Amino acid sequence: MRRYAAAGLKASAAVIVALALQEGFDQFATRPVPQDPYTYGHGATVKPDGSPVRAGDTITRAEARALLQQQVDDAYAAAIRRCAGDVPMLQREFDAAVDLAYNIGWPKVCGSTMIREFRAGNYVAGCQAIYLFDRLHGRRCSLPENRNRRDGCRGIMARRDKQYNLCMGVA
Repeated sequence: MRRYAAAGLKASAAVIVALALQEGFDQFATRPVPQDPYTYGHGATVKPDGSPVRAGDTITRAEARALLQQQVDDAYAAAIRRCAGDVPMLQREFDAAVDLAYNIGWPKVCGSTMIREFRAGNYVAGCQAIYLFDRLHGRRCSLPENRNRRDGCRGIMARRDKQYNLCMGVA
């Protein structure tokens, strides 16, 4: 497979579908994890006009799908293109970075070991760096005693496993 400069890549349709499935759909604004911002649709924290999602906000499935596509294209994939720039990446590596950015925020991904390792040509180490984002409210979810906790750690580690597998091309 050939790697292309991140600046020339777009999020694939597959990662949009995967994000929609991972995030699920909430018609009504909810807090998926206590102390996190309100989300609705497929995990959106901001509305189409850029204002934050608030308690009581609602969205239809069609609006949520359009918002997900717009936010992934205009915010998350665009941010990865900017920060990774000329770094050669496979589509799956780019998609994994976009997925991670949607989950934890693009500033964290852009400043991460993942991007630094990709820039250095260390692609396996870059994919492994996904697991560095293993904390929930100060708790390391990757520790054996925390990995299966039902307070959110289980979900975080399942998501990191999926992102890592995507990055590495593991079906």
